[in-house]
Amino acid sequence: MNSEAQVLYRLLKLFPVKLVKEHFQINKSGEALYSDVLSGNIASVIYDFAYSNLDRTKQHIYIFDIDNRDGNILLEGFPFQIVNNRDVNGSKQLIISPLINYNTVLGSPFEQVVINFHQPIKLEITDKHLIFFVTIVEKNIKNYVDEGRKVYNVEKTNDEFEVMKAITDFWAAKRPRLCDLNKGLKKMWDDDIIDCKYAQWKKSKSTTTETMDENYTLKSQYLEVYEGIVTAPLKKTIFKYLPDDGNMPEHFTADPGIGQISIPLYPKSLNQNQNVVKKILSNN
Repeated sequence: MNSEAQVLYRLLKLFPVKLVKEHFQINKSGEALYSDVLSGNIASVIYDFAYSNLDRTKQHIYIFDIDNRDGNILLEGFPFQIVNNRDVNGSKQLIISPLINYNTVLGSPFEQVVINFHQPIKLEITDKHLIFFVTIVEKNIKNYVDEGRKVYNVEKTNDEFEVMKAITDFWAAKRPRLCDLNKGLKKMWDDDIIDCKYAQWKKSKSTTTETMDENYTLKSQYLEVYEGIVTAPLKKTIFKYLPDDGNMPEHFTADPGIGQISIPLYPKSLNQNQNVVKKILSNN
């Protein structure tokens, strides 16, 4: 269930098929593609591919404010193995790839198993922020068990929240706390860079939601509602990127009050996910 080849197969499945084909120069589809990659490359080559292409994965992004004006990033005793460590434009970037465990109960026949997945994570540390770019891992475990077997129960351990807690506890001296993204997102909204398909916001004694039909967006259709929303704290909101320049994903979800962004699409270009974060923080 967790041979090296099986764990590497699950890692490869986190990336766009087109990218895997192009990188390994294999013009096959389906399981034949992954079989050829695994049989034709040693493990280190596959890991190198994964860690150098993290910006091409679907991602959950978590942003923390920190006090790092001294630029001193303690790494001795870091709670996870660091597979890449580099300085980029004044920030520190680390890549880790913890194993998460799916404790799974299977039927036909009954069996309790643990299925392991690598979850590559890029950390970016600046003077003001600690940012986790977390690869979204497969949710449907049925895709990774033999055909015909039933999945009765799945419990995930060592997930991204446990990883982030271990790291923020390790860097407690930097005072990590969730970054409120309301100001940056509202500035993008005001500038017509984004509009929303679904909005949730807090009133004094209630939480209100608005869901748009079909391809409509809220500000373009209900300006008076928009003007009321932008004075309130936003909660979970689905934004659509309006310019047709490919600079950001077509849509993304944000929960601004707790510093979370979710991008459930494969980026069409290398820096799309990073551009969302940069633009929000530049106006925040």
